[in-house]
Order: sequence, then C-alpha cells, then structure tokens
Amino acid sequence: MALIGKIRQNTLIVLLFIGGGVALFIFSEMTNGAGGALGPVMNRMGAVGETEIDRGDFDRTASAAFSGGDNFANRDQLWNFYVTEAIVNSEAEELGLAVTEDEMEALQFGNNPSPVIQRNFADPQTGTINRTMLNQIKQSRDQGTVDQDIQQGIIPDVRGFWKYQTRDVRSTRLQEKMTALVTKAMYAPGFMAEAYANDQSGSRRAAVVKIPFEEVDNTEVEVSDADIQAYMDEYRAGFINPEETRQLSYVAFAVTPTDADSAALRTKLTETAAKWREETSETGDSLFAVSANGSYQAAYLAEKSLSPIIADAVLNQIEPGTVFGPYLEGNAMKLLKLIDRKVMADSAKGRVILRQVTSPDQFAEAERIIDSLMGVFNVSTRDFTALAEKYNQYPGLTDGVIANATPGQYPRAIDNVLFQTGTVGRFTKVRAPFGWLLVETTSRSGTSQPRAKVAYVVEPIVPTSATVREVKNKARSFVKDKTKFSDVAAAAEAAGMEVITSGPLPASNYALQGLGSGKDVRDMMCWAYAADKGDVSPDVYSFTDPQLFYENNHVVVGLADIIPKGMPGVAAVREQLEPLVRNRVKGKKLAGMLAGKDLRALAGEYDVDIDTISSNPTLQSLPVIGSEPKVIAAIAAGYTGSVSAPVVGQSGVYLVQPLNDAPTANSGRLPQARQQLNVTTRNQAAGRLMLALRLNADVADERSDGDCRNN
Repeated sequence: MALIGKIRQNTLIVLLFIGGGVALFIFSEMTNGAGGALGPVMNRMGAVGETEIDRGDFDRTASAAFSGGDNFANRDQLWNFYVTEAIVNSEAEELGLAVTEDEMEALQFGNNPSPVIQRNFADPQTGTINRTMLNQIKQSRDQGTVDQDIQQGIIPDVRGFWKYQTRDVRSTRLQEKMTALVTKAMYAPGFMAEAYANDQSGSRRAAVVKIPFEEVDNTEVEVSDADIQAYMDEYRAGFINPEETRQLSYVAFAVTPTDADSAALRTKLTETAAKWREETSETGDSLFAVSANGSYQAAYLAEKSLSPIIADAVLNQIEPGTVFGPYLEGNAMKLLKLIDRKVMADSAKGRVILRQVTSPDQFAEAERIIDSLMGVFNVSTRDFTALAEKYNQYPGLTDGVIANATPGQYPRAIDNVLFQTGTVGRFTKVRAPFGWLLVETTSRSGTSQPRAKVAYVVEPIVPTSATVREVKNKARSFVKDKTKFSDVAAAAEAAGMEVITSGPLPASNYALQGLGSGKDVRDMMCWAYAADKGDVSPDVYSFTDPQLFYENNHVVVGLADIIPKGMPGVAAVREQLEPLVRNRVKGKKLAGMLAGKDLRALAGEYDVDIDTISSNPTLQSLPVIGSEPKVIAAIAAGYTGSVSAPVVGQSGVYLVQPLNDAPTANSGRLPQARQQLNVTTRNQAAGRLMLALRLNADVADERSDGDCRNN
C-alpha cells in the first residue's frame, strides 16, 4: 500500500518513464533495418537523381560480381556501374529507348553477343567466346535445371553473377543506342569541310629551333601565387572541384630488413641446404624445392638462361648433387641444387605423331595405333606426311614436322628423344601423360654447349615481425603528444624525413600513391573528414606489401587542407602545378632572351639542331617535335622566310621560319575531308557522351557515411 501511495504522489514521473519507453520502442522499430521508417535512410548508399542506391543491394551484387582482386577497387568499379546505370536508365526513359527481351536473348546467347558477354566468357587460351559453357548455361536455364546442374558441377554457380551481368548487358546496349542517336545526328557542313580540306592541302615546310626550359636553372626564376593563379584561370574547367575534398600530409616510416634479419635468413637457408643434400633422386630434389617455396624445371638450361651470379659455378665448377648457396640475388636469398649437367646440341630437327588421350582407358587404343605406325615406318618412311596428316593430333604440327627445336621448347617426352636418347634416323615410341608419341630425330646441329638441370629454394628478404613492431613503435613515439601536424612536420624535417602532401581526395578515396590501398586509407579518410585543418591523427596507419604481405610502411598523417567545392585556392594546388608553371615562367624569360635572333645564331649559342619539318593546321603532332599546337599555329600564320616571335610550348621555347608559301586553297579533297571530320567528331562524341552526362548528373555519393559509421 505504501508503494502504491508513492506512485500516486509521483504520477508525472511515472508518465514520463512510460512515455520514454514507448518512444524508444517506436524509434527502434523505425530504425530496424530497411523495414523501418528510417531504415532506408540508414541503409542508403547514395543517389543518382531520384534513383537511390541501397547499401544492402550493393553489397549483395558485389559478392556475386567479384571473386577476387582488390576489394576496394572492385567496390569502386561497381559504384561507377550503379551510377552509370542510373544515368542511362533515366535518359533512356526520356528518349523512349528500351532493350526488348528478344534483344536481350540475342545479346546474351546469339551470334553477335554483347561486349559484356565477350569479356566475361572469353576463353583465356584462345581469346574467343567459350561457346560450350555459354550454351550449357542456356540449356540449364531453358530446362529449369540450373540448381541441379550447379550441384553436379555441370555449370559454375552463376546465379548471382548473372543478375549483375544482365543489368550490365542492358545498360551497355542502351549506351550504344544513345551514342548512335548522337553520332548519327552529327554532320560536317560544307563550309567546315571546305576549310578542313584547304588546311590539309596547305602544308608548309619550316625550319624550327627548340631551346629547352632546362637552359634556365630553377634558381633563376620564382613561381609566384599570381603565376599559379593565372595558369588556373586559363585552364579553369580542369580545377573546379565538384565536391569538397581533403589534402593529407604524411610521414612514412618504411620497414626494411635489418642486417640481423638477413643473417637469420642465411642461417635458416644453411640449415635447409644441409637437409637438401640428403636427397639423392631427381624426384626427391624437385619435391623438396617446391615444398620449400622454390622451383624446379625439367629442362636443361644454357648459360644465357642462368643468372650471371651462378652460371659459371653451375656449368664449370660444382658437381651434380651439389647445393650452392645461400647467395643473394635481387631482394631474395637463394639456394641452388645442380641436378644434372650435359653437353647438348643447340638445335634439332625431327618428326612426331601424337595420339592424345583424355582418360586412362584410352591409352591402350592410342598405343595400338602408334605400334602400327611404327611398324610401317620401320619398313619405309615414304608415307610419313600422309599418315601424319591422318593420325597426328599434336597441336600446330599437322604434318608432324619439327622444323627447328631448341632444348626445352617441346614437352619433356619429345625433348628427351630429340636431344638425348633418340638415335638420328630412328623412331622412338614414348608414353607421356597426355598420350602415346612416335618421335624421330632427323638431325642435330653441329654446335653444342653445356646445359644444366637445376632446382631452387627462394626466400624473399623481408623484415621479421620484431623489426616490423620496432618501426611501428618508433612511429607511435614520433607522433605521441603532438596535436598539430606542424609539430610533426618540424620533427620530420629535423630528422631528415620527407613530408608528402597528397592531391585533393574525396571522402570515398581508398588509395594513396606510393603507399597502397585498403582499409587503412579508408580509416584515414574517415578521420580526415571529421578533423580540422592542421590536426594530426593519433593513430599510426599500416600498409602491407601486396606481394610479400608484410607491413612495409607505418604512416603518421595530418590534415593539410580542406578544399571547398568550386575553385580551390593556390595553396591547395601549388605542389601539383609548380613544375608546370615554373616552365611557363622559364619560357617567358627565355622568350625575352631569344627575341630578334636568327635560327643559326641560336643553334650555335645553345648547341641545338635546326630541324626542318612539314606541317599543316589539321595535324595534332609534328615529326621530331611532338604535340605542340602553338608551333603548328605559328608555322601556319608566319610569313615565308621570316623568323617568328618566340613560341612558349610544352617542353621548350621555339622559333620557326616558314620556308615556303602554303599552296592556294582549292578544296580538292572535299569528300574525303568531310568523311574525316565526320568520323573524328563522331568518335569523340562516343567517348565523351557518358562523361558529359555524368558531369551534369545529380550524384549523391554517401559511401563514406556507412564506412565511417561502422569504424
């Protein structure tokens, strides 16, 4: 009763508790995945116009579409597909374009399949479409046995992948239709074709002198903010940021093997060598090498195929059975075992007939045919060509003639007969894993040389885990107690370490040049978009060597700049543009020094050549000089015999002297000129259409929201 009385006295508090509980329950239901009222917002990955990209759908598609490679690169590729697909679908709907089901069937299984099918079902051996696999998938689909055929291994599991591929095929076809609409509407009018034809026929010869920018030392010029701003204004479209970005500055602590690491590896390989010496058979040696991260080749190798480090020892000094090393080669420490050595002919000629087998029960029939053929050839080889054309199944040798073989060129069964066991002029019957062979050595070259059969054990020289930890601890100590990157930069300069500044990076960035890609870069970007300019991250980010899989860099990073949407400031692009703008400043300086001088005087003063070239205004590039549009314009506009004013080009300052007048315009090649203009313009449109559509699309990239929320 006392408790009930207290509740009655505090009714307001009780109501607040009940109301709060109900509110929490409702909010939980609203945010409970995609089914809740706020779930779609939480699960949204981005949008293209009114088309939203669902994170769950994206993740499922990524799992189905990719089976290997860099996960972050794959997801970036898929994101671009989703954006392109949304743009294409929207434009196609406005234009009334579609891909019918019959058309889709032809694009996936017809005689002229989609480029997507040609890419995804290309046979790696031939480069052509694997029709057998494609037809089997179609048959399974038509018969409704896809699941059963996948379980039985008749077809691979393409269910998830096929959904993505179908979308890709449809989107690609719509792009082709849209491109056709644009390009077919393009036409070069008469006045344009006439001007182009006249320009083509207006070739002029000109003498040209180029003075490289390097003639002015970097210390002789200063690149001002005004110089960089002028360059940005001239090429303004290339510098407008479509979104806010970040610039990172970082110091990398490289992890390299120490002398102690190398000594430990040498000790390990010395112990391995002792065990390897106990092997006395070629089979044992080859298995030992392969199991110890090494390699073995059955072929005999000549001096040119051996490393100069060990060639002389292998061919002239050590005996078969000897383990040589450990020795250093590149970034690895190796052991070599000489299995055998022989003097062998440099080349041989022969003849071969192969009866292939694909299962063990076929060997008997293959041997029967080979025995019959050998019986015929032991009497006479007069009919070899005819019999080879009928019975030989060796790929690429229809007539069975081996014109000029070198040791190791053919499979071991053939190679042994040609260079070692075979008697010239006699046939030898040989069994191989792929069938029965009849091989004849018809001749061997008169020249020979020693060759060796070797096996290797290879260990890359990489830092030990202790070294990796030591460098990481050094990086952690370096950044400890530093809250501003200016402090990090000052400490790095004092230690003689380089501070590297990136270019502008979007929130979705996943790679840093020189370091790599992956989760650590994504974590960097998440931190950077929550940090203030000048901050330093308290975390040390680690990068892994993509081949040897050890942590090869530990990185301390700071936020150098926040670059707003639109035109960036000079400071944000100075490091990127300074080399280009410095050349422009040098060019202006050189132009003032060169004005009024003739070509011979300049060639002598700067020890450069006078080149004579032919040019007309339609060219994109010139012989010797390369792509220099301003030089092409100067030749076209100059007076015959007169030296032009200095022209500041891409790689130097030029002076040109036209040597003849351009021929009188006659538009004699008008039809060809019109065709060239049409083809050139249409090809450019095909490549730029999607780029233009994407630049004008309203794309909301919210990938980083989910990535950073899950950190």
